[in-house]
Amino acid sequence: MLKISIYLLCLVGMTMVSGCAHTVEVAKFRESALDQRVTDILPPKHVIDKKQPKVAILPFGEPSEYTGRLSAGAQEGITQIASKMCGMEVVERGQAQKLFDEKKFVWSLDLGADFSEIMHMAQGIDYVVLGSITNTAVEADFTPARKTCDKKGKCQTSDPSCNVKAIATVNVRVINAATGAVAQAFDPFNGSVSNYNRVESGYGCRVRNPAPLINQAVADAVRRAKKPFVEAFPRYGYLYKTLTGPDGQRIAYVNIGKLDGVKGGDDVELIRYVKEVDRVKRTEELTVQKIADVKIADTDLQNSRSIIIIPEEYSSQIMPGLAVKTKYNGNFFW
Repeated sequence: MLKISIYLLCLVGMTMVSGCAHTVEVAKFRESALDQRVTDILPPKHVIDKKQPKVAILPFGEPSEYTGRLSAGAQEGITQIASKMCGMEVVERGQAQKLFDEKKFVWSLDLGADFSEIMHMAQGIDYVVLGSITNTAVEADFTPARKTCDKKGKCQTSDPSCNVKAIATVNVRVINAATGAVAQAFDPFNGSVSNYNRVESGYGCRVRNPAPLINQAVADAVRRAKKPFVEAFPRYGYLYKTLTGPDGQRIAYVNIGKLDGVKGGDDVELIRYVKEVDRVKRTEELTVQKIADVKIADTDLQNSRSIIIIPEEYSSQIMPGLAVKTKYNGNFFW
């Protein structure tokens, strides 16, 4: 009992420390000479403007035996990820279907399809998401009633049961509408579901209507797409103000907040833009360098802005004009 009490006290203590670690007393921070600097190379205009990529998510190809019964769920799941977790502006479903009606299923099912026509069809759209549902299967396993006895002769009988299982694979590709090239081809997302039910006999252990079960497996596959999708299409923002405390600690204000899917304690990636020079081709290209992972503070977190706590070892490098990039947050949304 004593050990359990000590463990609970430690657990509570750790929770309090981790919660306080992301809190700052904003009133004590002031602008110093260090805070008046601005980075030499500002982020691109689309980062400063927080431009949301416009994306059309087409109906998913599906096995012929499930025509019209699986696509909508997968399409809606990817739409939620793109809009709520990646900040994309999703074209209304009816409009997207009208734009690509003739080609949607051909593109979804043919891995070697030519996407060059997208350049002429997707005016004003940045990306087109194509997908297909494959490898669907269901099965039912019957377990008869079993009688088990312990060493003392005490016996108990388990009820007969039926384990109904389904699997499905969701394939997703993202096409750059401006070039017709594949911008992102994800590894297949495999989903599964397993439900136990009490039955009286083996005859009652069967799948009478597989579509709802397959849809659950599809939903599981789509859930597995969240992290890869967010990592491929993160949200970007930038530091617009820094302040320094009397002890030298520094904080920065960034233009991403709760509507961008961040909460207190989350990591975001702090990056700088640099010009990379090719002295042979005599060209310059804007590239990014990661500085550090930094924490979003719990303090004064708003819809469109937040505060980051600057680690001491990077203090002298941080100034307005640097960019931030969101990272996958497993607790956010569903």
